[in-house]
Order: sequence, then structure tokens, then C-alpha cells
Amino acid sequence: MFDMYIVLAGCAQQGASSPLAASLDGASLQDIAQNVGGATGSVVTFTTNPGEIDITVNASGGDGSYTFTWTLSKNVENSDNGNRFSVASTGTTNAARYNTATFNGARPASGGGAPFNAEFLARCEVQDGAGDIVNVDVPITIEGVSL
Repeated sequence: MFDMYIVLAGCAQQGASSPLAASLDGASLQDIAQNVGGATGSVVTFTTNPGEIDITVNASGGDGSYTFTWTLSKNVENSDNGNRFSVASTGTTNAARYNTATFNGARPASGGGAPFNAEFLARCEVQDGAGDIVNVDVPITIEGVSL
């Protein structure tokens, strides 16, 4: 007498989540900070205030637990010496909302000329608990204008 066993094999995907994704919250996005002032006859430097740049990233999918890591880099600068703009403070870099970074900049000595400006890139790396990663890049322009 033989015992017979039926073996069933297969793959059932239960509780599967969608892939990790992240997007900008458009309602909070403000990607240009301007410092406008009267011409003084000399270059005027400034530092932006926390909150002038306010960016929120919304994460979804993945395993549902998320960490956020923000970085800043300067890509291009248009000024009299090419070295008037910099990151003054990166601010809080580990939250979905990024609104505490500040920038140093300058505006021209005389009115009527081209404004000084610089383009920065804010990058938010979103990682879920499973180790999956997506990046969201946000261009930021800082302008200094003399009237």
C-alpha cells in the first residue's frame, strides 16, 4: 500500500504594498527668495530668514515608515565675483517639511543692472523601513535686486 500526498506549491502575495514614492506638496512650495533694496553705491549682503523657503515632501507606499534626509548644493551663481551666495545654515534636515534653511547672498551696488542670483538644489532622500530609497529634487533660486 502506498500513501499518496499531493503537494501544492505557489506564490500568494498577501499584504503587498505599492512601491515607495515621494512627491512635493505643491501648496507649500516656495522656491524663490528675493532680497530687494535700494541702491547704496556698494554691494549689500544679506541672509535669508528661516521659513522663506518652505518645502514639504509627501511619502507613500513602501512599508509605511519613512525617514527623510535633506541636502543642499549650489549649482550656478551669477554675481560680480561668483562667490556671493552660500548656504548659511542647512537647518533641520530629517523631517518631511524643510523650512529652516537659510542662505547668504548679495545684491548689486547700483540699481538698473542685472540682479545677482544663485541656483541651489535641495534634495530629499526618502527611505522606508525596508531600505527602499527615492529622491525628490527641488531647485531653489535666491535673488538679490537693487532698485
